[in-house]
Amino acid sequence: MEGRGVRRLLAGLRGHEIIEIGAPEWERLRTYVQVDLAGVAVAALWLGVLWAGGRREGWLLGIVALLLVMAAFLVRAIRLIRGYRRFAAVVVFALSNWVVAVAVTSVAPFALGTLTLAVLLPVLVAVQHMNHVRLSAMLGATMLVGTALVVVGSVTPGVGLEETVPKAVMDALAIVFIPFITVLVSLAAWQNHRMLVARAEALRESRARLVAAADRERCRIERTLHEGAQRRLVAAAEQARQARRLLGVAPGRAGPLLARLSDDLQEAGAELRDLAHGIYPPQLGQHGLETALRAAARHAPIPTAVRADGVGRYPPEIEINIYFCLVEALQNAVKHAGDQATAAIALQDRNGLSFDFRDTGVGCEPGLVRGGTGMTNINDRLGAIGGTLTIDTRPGGGLRLHGHLPRSALESAGVQRSRQEQGGAVLDALHAVWRLVARLYTNLQRSTHPHPLQYIATGLWTILGVVLGAGTVALALFSGAQVPWLLALAGGCGTVALLIVVALRTVKGDRVEPAIGLSAGITWCYAFTLTVLVPAALPYATLVTVSPVLLSVAFLRRRRFKAIMGGTVAAAVAVTLAGRLLPGVGFRESAPRWLVAGVVVALVVLGLTRASYLAWHNHVMLVARAEALQESRARMVAAADRERREIERDLHDGAQQRLVAAAVQSRVAQRLVDCDPGRAAPALARLHDDLSEAQAELRGLAHGIYPPHLAESGLEEALRAATRHSPLPVVIRARGLGRYPPEVEINVYFCLMEALQNAGKHAGEGATVTIDLCGRDGLSFDVRDTGDGGHPSLIRSGHGITNMYDRMGAIGGTLTLETGPGAGLRLRGYVPGLGAGTRGTL
Repeated sequence: MEGRGVRRLLAGLRGHEIIEIGAPEWERLRTYVQVDLAGVAVAALWLGVLWAGGRREGWLLGIVALLLVMAAFLVRAIRLIRGYRRFAAVVVFALSNWVVAVAVTSVAPFALGTLTLAVLLPVLVAVQHMNHVRLSAMLGATMLVGTALVVVGSVTPGVGLEETVPKAVMDALAIVFIPFITVLVSLAAWQNHRMLVARAEALRESRARLVAAADRERCRIERTLHEGAQRRLVAAAEQARQARRLLGVAPGRAGPLLARLSDDLQEAGAELRDLAHGIYPPQLGQHGLETALRAAARHAPIPTAVRADGVGRYPPEIEINIYFCLVEALQNAVKHAGDQATAAIALQDRNGLSFDFRDTGVGCEPGLVRGGTGMTNINDRLGAIGGTLTIDTRPGGGLRLHGHLPRSALESAGVQRSRQEQGGAVLDALHAVWRLVARLYTNLQRSTHPHPLQYIATGLWTILGVVLGAGTVALALFSGAQVPWLLALAGGCGTVALLIVVALRTVKGDRVEPAIGLSAGITWCYAFTLTVLVPAALPYATLVTVSPVLLSVAFLRRRRFKAIMGGTVAAAVAVTLAGRLLPGVGFRESAPRWLVAGVVVALVVLGLTRASYLAWHNHVMLVARAEALQESRARMVAAADRERREIERDLHDGAQQRLVAAAVQSRVAQRLVDCDPGRAAPALARLHDDLSEAQAELRGLAHGIYPPHLAESGLEEALRAATRHSPLPVVIRARGLGRYPPEVEINVYFCLMEALQNAGKHAGEGATVTIDLCGRDGLSFDVRDTGDGGHPSLIRSGHGITNMYDRMGAIGGTLTLETGPGAGLRLRGYVPGLGAGTRGTL
């Protein structure tokens, strides 16, 4: 029984593989916490071995108890991750590090050098998991805890362990754990570096998939209309003609024919109604998300329960995306979960809108889910509106999908929410602390968005100030005490100052990567030299050592970043050895205690401020680089969903109404054939005209959704067919064109249609349009009109041009615009990497 309990605990810590498609942040966070938990376990085991080996000091048991408390915090964090509560998990992780660090330092001040980095570690892990407000509050807490830690370690005497604990033990602990925590800091920076690159790439791929999915949906709708309702209308019109012909020669045969016609029209109407509901369900627009999902669950092939808590109405782009995410999940369960499976959908609006989908099916290997198009589509849709998707599955364990749309995403979409939340006053206070620190630091930088070279220059100036201050103090003390090592210290400070001046002249260039490498070398040498001379500066030196790796997150390529990581760990080992094993120059022994404590506190707070600001900057870069792509992706999804609503409305208000009227008219004509044949002929004529109009309307709608010429004959023929109906004269010239992947052809086609519509609206009545297409060295187009033109900023901000930029970006292309008042408008697009005759996908 006990063994099963242990296994259950270990299984709970290990958990299923939680997948976040495109960027598995949840899994990385859990792995990071597990590594920290392993380090805590090793430390507790080591101290336990020391106790068992004969060192029966009480302080060993006290530290072991604190480590066990930290382990309990970390286990709780892992369970919170399993419950998809990422913010709470990071907070618990931070509290475990902070509480233990301050408690251990208050008992054993000699641990300050080991635990300074432990205070910084949680905020580095939090960079990619928190929004601006929460991260700034955490940075404020980091500054307060770090200041408290260094004050406690520098001022309080502790419990006298330094006199009772062998120096070898203290040295061993520092030599092991300072490099270990440095490795964790470097790994956190590495994860942020990878995320900075991967998130932008994932957003590009997601945007391309969303555009391709929307165009596939266009093609599907066009094909369904062409092969279904359009053919039925053609057959119905032929039946109406036959009925009119039979009315004069064999009236008895016209009645049954009209009865079949009425049935066919009813089936066509039902088919159009089902298609329209699949495009955009009417319950969603009329009654909201919960009602629409309950309607979908009633028609699902497997038993499906829907539960909602606090869910109201939301903007259309939110409701439609969450609805189709859950419908896709339900379809996936029907296909793969098994015949006996059931499904459950839970919706909840609490600190954001979330859904939880579970099925009791057969489950699968996580790798299969990661590569599935259905789950990728769900992730893309949810990500486009600012949400996240996580997947939990295993063979035989069913499938669980958890989607969350945070409060910030709801508010940005116009949903009003109360800002009161538990702990809000504390968050506001911590946020204010960080704003004060950041304001002071940005005043030092003289910019709120400094260039990396400005960071480097500021860091070198800071080191120069410390070096010159130390040299000045050393000279002043030497003039009074005539101690030789003070003169040596002053000379060393002067030499370092000259090297920094040379480095500052080098940094004035515009080569970021060499400047970062040079700055890193000087920073590490400075930290090592300072620790050799003054071992009491070890806590500050550890913060200085990790600054280069934090600076490099947003600016170095992978290979060079790995080199910086290796240098950081090597420098940490060297600094730790120097701080623990070398005697220094006697600054601690000769200087007043208050002066030593004051210098250490000031230096640590300075180092902690710089490291925290670098972490904040990495977060800003992480968000800013993805923001434009995120906005583009959201626009593409919103445009596709607006188009869905328009198609559903056109079908409902147009062809569906005509089919209903035609079905009624066919029944009327059938009755007239039996009782008043003279009036039946005009009714049949009207019926034929209505069917012809419905057929033409449906054909025009289908062609607008996806032009058949494009799939059959290619881009040039589709454009020529479309421009025959243009209100402006259009000249098309094509050179070297072939066939291209469908996603390229459809996106270039709709870009050109958008350009023609824009010219029709704004160019003026006498304008002409010229389109040049070229298939050499890729696919390019050049659209010019001789219209009125306009100011470039006004044209770039228009929806039409924005849609064109989004479409071209989604297929890896570029778009440039040239215009001016009275100078017309010129648009040039280019898709690289294509040759005439290219087929397949990009």
